[in-house]
Amino acid sequence: MVKIQNMYDDNDFFNKYQEMRNSKLNANELIEIPTIKKMLPDLKGKTVLDLGCGAGEMSRYFIKNGAKKVVTIDISENMISVAKSQDSTNIDYRILPLEKIDQINEKFDLIFSSLAFHYIQDFNKLMKDIYNLLNTNGILLFSQENPISTAVILSENEKKYIEKNGKRYYLLSDYNNVSKRTHKTGLEFYHRNYETTINCIIKNGLNLIEICEPNAPEQAVKLVSKYEYFKDRPLFLYVKAQKL
Repeated sequence: MVKIQNMYDDNDFFNKYQEMRNSKLNANELIEIPTIKKMLPDLKGKTVLDLGCGAGEMSRYFIKNGAKKVVTIDISENMISVAKSQDSTNIDYRILPLEKIDQINEKFDLIFSSLAFHYIQDFNKLMKDIYNLLNTNGILLFSQENPISTAVILSENEKKYIEKNGKRYYLLSDYNNVSKRTHKTGLEFYHRNYETTINCIIKNGLNLIEICEPNAPEQAVKLVSKYEYFKDRPLFLYVKAQKL
């Protein structure tokens, strides 16, 4: 039985998350979002499905940049409530786990997800559902935690790196141990190596267009000094694929 977790409706967890995102000095805002925006296709007149929308920032971005309609999915009532409090013109917000998107009876030109897929246990079903929800020539664009980051299994207080001559050398173990991990916050996520991730996308009929593992940009390093260490180690993996 697939477990569906919803930490974001725990008010303490949700408030800490909101505080982190509102600071704007985090990897999502400084590295992940700017990169994935550059990979977006032309949005004019498109229908978009936003999976794991959070507070809906990207859904609003799609509309502002020409999308005709956005259907926005998140499991969290707290997140959907925050999203709805903003301008929601042509945005259809729905409370639904990603594990159940096969209940949606529509087709989309773009299916988008920002840092949500590594929380999904059955990645194969997710890719199958996405294929069925895409129009012909439709695009899937998503980001997730990089497998290099999710692989290592250590206790909360153990470091994932050693320092030598002013440089950090990150540890790598359990890379081919494709299985569940638990973050110190209590969030459960699933480590999948590149082979598992990419082959699953291909097996479900999607044609790979682009894979991206960007360095931390100079502007991010200027604002948050620790991102200097991520110039050599990607935090995120971005995948763009198409249904032909």
